[in-house]
Amino acid sequence: MSQRLPRPRRRQRDTALIVLLVVLILLLAAVLRFNRLDAQSLWADEGNSAAMVGRSPGQIALHAANDIHPPLYYWLLKLWTGFAGTGEAGLRSLSALLGVLLVLVTIGLGMRIGGALLGLVAGLIAAVSPLEVYYSQEARMYLLLALEAAVAAYGFWWLIVTEDGELHALPGTDAPRLKLWPAPFFLLAAAFVAGLYTHYFFPVMIGLLTALYGIWIVTTRARGAVGRRILRWTILCGVALLSFIPWLSLAFRQLIHWPTATRTADLGAALRAALTMLNLGPVGQHAAAGWWVWALTALALLGAVPWPAACRRPWRWLCWLLPVAWVAASLGMMAAFGLFREAYLKFLLIAGPAYALLMARGAVGPALTLGLIGHATAPTEADHPRAMRIGDLIGAAWCIGALTLALVLCAINLDRYFGDPKAARDDYRGIAEFIAVTAGPNDAVLLVAPGQREVFSYYYKGDLPIFALPRQRPMDADATVVELSQLLARDKVFAVYWATQEADPSNLIQSWLNNRGYKTLDQWRGNVRLVVYVMPERRPTDEVVSGLNLPFGPDIVLRGYRSGNLNLTAGEVTQLQLVWQAVGKPPRRYKVFMQLLDAHDQVIAQRDAEPVGDGRPTDSWEPGETIVDNHGVLIPPGTPPGDYRRIIGLYDYETGERLRLADGKDHLDLAPVRVNRALTPPPLAALNMMHEQRFDFGAISLLGYDRYKRGYGHAPETPLFPGDRLHLTFYWQANVRPRAAWWFSLTLSDGSGHAVANLRWPLVGDAYPTTAWTKGEVVRGEHDLQIASETPPGDYRLSLTLLPDDETEVSTAYLGAVKISDPKQQRNP
Repeated sequence: MSQRLPRPRRRQRDTALIVLLVVLILLLAAVLRFNRLDAQSLWADEGNSAAMVGRSPGQIALHAANDIHPPLYYWLLKLWTGFAGTGEAGLRSLSALLGVLLVLVTIGLGMRIGGALLGLVAGLIAAVSPLEVYYSQEARMYLLLALEAAVAAYGFWWLIVTEDGELHALPGTDAPRLKLWPAPFFLLAAAFVAGLYTHYFFPVMIGLLTALYGIWIVTTRARGAVGRRILRWTILCGVALLSFIPWLSLAFRQLIHWPTATRTADLGAALRAALTMLNLGPVGQHAAAGWWVWALTALALLGAVPWPAACRRPWRWLCWLLPVAWVAASLGMMAAFGLFREAYLKFLLIAGPAYALLMARGAVGPALTLGLIGHATAPTEADHPRAMRIGDLIGAAWCIGALTLALVLCAINLDRYFGDPKAARDDYRGIAEFIAVTAGPNDAVLLVAPGQREVFSYYYKGDLPIFALPRQRPMDADATVVELSQLLARDKVFAVYWATQEADPSNLIQSWLNNRGYKTLDQWRGNVRLVVYVMPERRPTDEVVSGLNLPFGPDIVLRGYRSGNLNLTAGEVTQLQLVWQAVGKPPRRYKVFMQLLDAHDQVIAQRDAEPVGDGRPTDSWEPGETIVDNHGVLIPPGTPPGDYRRIIGLYDYETGERLRLADGKDHLDLAPVRVNRALTPPPLAALNMMHEQRFDFGAISLLGYDRYKRGYGHAPETPLFPGDRLHLTFYWQANVRPRAAWWFSLTLSDGSGHAVANLRWPLVGDAYPTTAWTKGEVVRGEHDLQIASETPPGDYRLSLTLLPDDETEVSTAYLGAVKISDPKQQRNP
């Protein structure tokens, strides 16, 4: 017979194992939360946090009084950055540390209400929660809010346990008197006060715990001390309220006058958004989460079932109710105030610990219950071990399977958060770098809305004037137009749009710029949009054509156009003003395209937009209406010098089909553009390369490249199918003045090395051979690689070999894998 360890030694062994598992879970949480804290740019609200730490504590309170957040987080952040620094990592590391502490409190709370297994599983789920990891890497107060809520819940449970022990002896004659303020009282008071000074959403937690405590008193009233217990909780809430009185009037003022949230009409969409946030965090809102959300939600719903084995305390109803009511109260508050919008879904982080507990109970509860059933249904004492083993095995399989599913889905979403550029925060750092390297001395920056000033100034250290408009809410339209008129004296305007629905709901600023400037760049960087406008040339127009009266389809006529800056340098903008007239009511939306083509009809530069900077879709035109439509085309830095064709036309917004002219052509030829060589090479950041990967070939270096399906530079992730053309832009630099005419050979090969497509061509075309380059010059080449229609779907290897004119092979560079998709998956436009 095997010897069993004495009970004290078994307890010591079990305690050591639990401590080890807790440490491992906390290490996992720390690795995820401190991983690459400075990899992403600060976004607008984080910029406000960065600005706050540069102020004195009194100034922080003053600025917070005019904001929608109380000052406690900012005070803590100021103390923290005193030794952690004010870089991105320093600012965010406080939230990362709070995130680890939140996992620890979740473990502790889970152990108190459901035992060690529930606490460990809840902690593991919290450690990998995409919601908690995301906000643990953000320099804002939401992780502090969640931690305070979890500490309050822990203190509440500690108080219940303490009170239950005190009440147990009350019926006797020698019963001890119920303490008015035991140790949990002080923990709860601290959590309540801190929560109120952290975020105005925290009262939902005070209300929830007050309601639960009231139910507890009612259900235990027969055990006595009701009045004393009510008095104790009243004092607790009174302490929290009295401590908040200095800020109460300020909070009331801000909550009353702050712009209200728009209520969501579609409750189904609101519920999906909330569940996606709880399960997958903000990244899940922009991904095809599909069944993932519902699988994790189902696990949490299982946790809302009062499994007897997971609620083994004498007050098991409270074990079951606490996390359920916690999540329900948070969702109810969101619904009551119409907060189911992307900007407010982060408030649900307050329920993150409770949701982790529900998911853990969904995995542990059925497993433990199955084990109990196995024990209870053993028909005889001899069959008991077998029945027990079967129940335990089934329960263990369920627990492991459910937990594995949750961890895998969270891990996939975390991988997307850390590695997918589309999941990145607003890229103010990249915007500031782009402006710094491309702006001229007479340019300006326009921030729409002013709340961006702090984060933009955190990154931008240049000398350009910064206009932050509108100055106030609601907007003073006349004063705003007066300030906008100052931009007419500038060469370029870098407009940064963010939260425009609140800042400029009438779209006055963008309409003003679209009607007066020439939009040359329009790109999203997260939820912030960078638009570059070139202001009208202050010199005579190069080309004026009037009385053209050229019909594009049956409803649209081009009356004439004006062209400016037709002799320019790479990196500058050519301007075109079109005058359209609607002779009928256009039934569809059309986009205007303007292209610069080389001698081989390769697209060198292109601009596609709906008329008037996307502000006047053609289906909104009325018969007889005249539309003045400005377009600017940036000549990309590195464009080889030479003459380029210029064509314009219209195409269907949905199908991409071009409108035909009377002569059957699908475009109109305009006067050519002359591009001159730049005197200095452009900075690398100005090239805006998709793949910055340097390969040295001796006299020539490849700085990087762009790669996408031809015509889909705006959507480079568009699948490539057999018969398509793969477009490549190569960015070359001459390390010395080349003495030979260099060529390249581009090969697409399968796994066995067999070439399925090949292109052999001069580096940038025969019109500008490498012998004409100068030392240090950066030159871009545009090329298409035709994929044969019979090419089988699969992954292929793309490689580049450089050849001088004597055809001696220099070296080969590997440019990654190219996926060719199955034509059966291709959708019609």
